[in-house]
Amino acid sequence: MTRAFYVPVEWSDVALRAIFKVEPQRDGVLACGFVVRAADANSYYYVHFDRAQAILVRSDAAKAWNEIKRVRELDKPAGEWHRGELSVEGDVLRVSLNGKQLFEARDPTLAKGRIGFYANQGLAHVKDIEVVGAAAKPSAKFEIPPPQHVIVCEDAGAGAYEAFPDVCRLSDGRLMTVFYAGYGHVALPNKQLPRGGRVAYCTSSDEGRTWSAAETLFDGPDDDRDPSIVQLKNGTLICNFFTLRKLDPPPKSGKKWTGLGTWIVTSDDLGKTWSKPRHISADHYCSSPIRELSTGRLILGLYAATGDDAHGATIHSDDGGRTWGKEVAIDNGGIRLDAETDVIELTDGTLFAAQRPAMCSAVSKDGGQSWSKSEEMGFAGHCPYLLRTKDNIILLGTRLPQTSLRYSTDECRTWSDSTLVDDFIGAYPSMVNLRDGTVLVVYYEEGKGSNIRAKRLRATKQGIEWLPLD
Repeated sequence: MTRAFYVPVEWSDVALRAIFKVEPQRDGVLACGFVVRAADANSYYYVHFDRAQAILVRSDAAKAWNEIKRVRELDKPAGEWHRGELSVEGDVLRVSLNGKQLFEARDPTLAKGRIGFYANQGLAHVKDIEVVGAAAKPSAKFEIPPPQHVIVCEDAGAGAYEAFPDVCRLSDGRLMTVFYAGYGHVALPNKQLPRGGRVAYCTSSDEGRTWSAAETLFDGPDDDRDPSIVQLKNGTLICNFFTLRKLDPPPKSGKKWTGLGTWIVTSDDLGKTWSKPRHISADHYCSSPIRELSTGRLILGLYAATGDDAHGATIHSDDGGRTWGKEVAIDNGGIRLDAETDVIELTDGTLFAAQRPAMCSAVSKDGGQSWSKSEEMGFAGHCPYLLRTKDNIILLGTRLPQTSLRYSTDECRTWSDSTLVDDFIGAYPSMVNLRDGTVLVVYYEEGKGSNIRAKRLRATKQGIEWLPLD
């Protein structure tokens, strides 16, 4: 998001009108935003005009997306000029598009502030700006608080696209983040990157405040992607990932690659050297880390697709990852589940598995030997990631809406509403407990030149509090 605020004066009651256009492109929300009553660069009302919606939102220091009201299915083609308006009178906010009022809503939080505009995941043009209202001398300097996130990596040397991160704590106290490094969402071998996408990593010695330069963890001859990392109690590091092989020449179907399944590499010296890759599943894929259970068993969430069917699965090892059993399918209950399965052990030893995109759960009472039928959790989400905090609150990170978190205080029986981590839809959030009882969440931005980001939070039974990384 790129924002512009007009700081010389402020308004209480105001109408902000302008003509805007967003350049057409295939990806991204293509949003142009109108801002009023901006108390600072974190706190303001805004209407988010995206591809076909108008969404009224209040931003504050803790959460940039406090949705107030929205309307869908607007006729608002990209590449064309549109007339937008956001007005506020007292606690009543009104949104209009092309001369038609879309809705009004009430919110008493913000009393006055500056006006502004923003563009998000697109190139926006704004002209013929008109501000109607009684302008006043600002009561305070307009503050731009430092961002709450830090950049873990913005260029690992493979094409400046970094994605699908996972983070763990090492036995020497450092944090390690592994991630995909390529030139795009899929980086098949080409002249620019002859070995395709690779697995890279960065480390932090100060609880996620700063990060080392990226280094390559594994780079095979194909597109190696979606890495995850765990350090076992015996000190062994295991990085799991899956691989896509380029089809050259492509078949008549136009398919550009074929999947080669899930692989692992291991290290016994804190990541200085790594083993040769080992194939642990030929036709199942991974997006979450190996979980070490209280029994010592290792279990990894997987997923597979055959024709019109897709389902989650798990695979386990009882000898520290040296050998792995056969995949155990999770009944999808008749729902197509691309899954990206993640697993967490509950206090009674039950295993809980979360799966995308309808967000379904299943449980196992026998350590992953068998699973219950998947049941819907009541909300959508992608790429689930589960973490138990030091206070026994279970966090669930997902993509949708954007990059978000939910939490459970009753061992995954019920879940909170979503809390926005960031307005980026890349997501694939991963989390680790910090020494002070807070949590670090690592995620990616999505889009050309995507970076890896990290934010710090405190989870309580009352909700999620965002904290600075300083």
